[in-house]
Amino acid sequence: MIYGQGASLNISFNRLLAKHEIINDSYKTYARQKYTNHGMSRNIKGDVEKKPAHSLIRGDCLNHFDAYMKDYKNRYAKKKGLAKLDCYYEKKVLKKINNIFEITDNIRNNNKFYNKKIYNKYVIRLILFCLIPCIGLLIPLFFNNYNPLMDKFCFNDCTVQAHKAVQDKTIEKVHEENGIFFASISSEHFKIIAIMNGLFVSLLLIIVLIVVLYILLKYIKYARLRAGKKGNMSVKDYCNFCKELITAK
Repeated sequence: MIYGQGASLNISFNRLLAKHEIINDSYKTYARQKYTNHGMSRNIKGDVEKKPAHSLIRGDCLNHFDAYMKDYKNRYAKKKGLAKLDCYYEKKVLKKINNIFEITDNIRNNNKFYNKKIYNKYVIRLILFCLIPCIGLLIPLFFNNYNPLMDKFCFNDCTVQAHKAVQDKTIEKVHEENGIFFASISSEHFKIIAIMNGLFVSLLLIIVLIVVLYILLKYIKYARLRAGKKGNMSVKDYCNFCKELITAK
């Protein structure tokens, strides 16, 4: 009877010992996996830091862009005045830039005509927007001494002796017979129009430059977010980062 009780105690003890060894082995396996994952994370982080900016933009590594865009509502609620307006347009610009890069990747991978069509739409819109100030150049390009058509054009205060009205002909009739277009405005009125046109062109040029500069700054910010570079950067680091984007090293 005592022998049977001793045998059962030994069996129970062996079972507890085996269970304890299994737990220890499980802990060692977990610790080994945790250490391995930690090492892999450090290696991934090191590779991310070593990668150039242009490769990071293409989505070759993890980035903070999605997290930044998801936090838009919180940022927008805290902004006031021009900062609120900037936050609103920043979201739109960053989404457009991200769409362009996604389309570019699809073109490279799939070479689909539809993707090229959308990509060209963005590019053409930007080019047309930059050409808006050229509309105001039409007036000074036409009304200049180098335009041969100006020999066939006169304002209504024309002082050319050969274009003067005669007894039986009005000044309009004289210009018509000579094949000259007789304008309904005077040269003084045209000078005012030319001044207003110059101001209009200057205003359009300033607006286009501001918008292009704004898009450029947001593109740099987009690149920084995709590269995982959040927060403030020194002037030197910022210039080096922009240089990497331009030279694509």
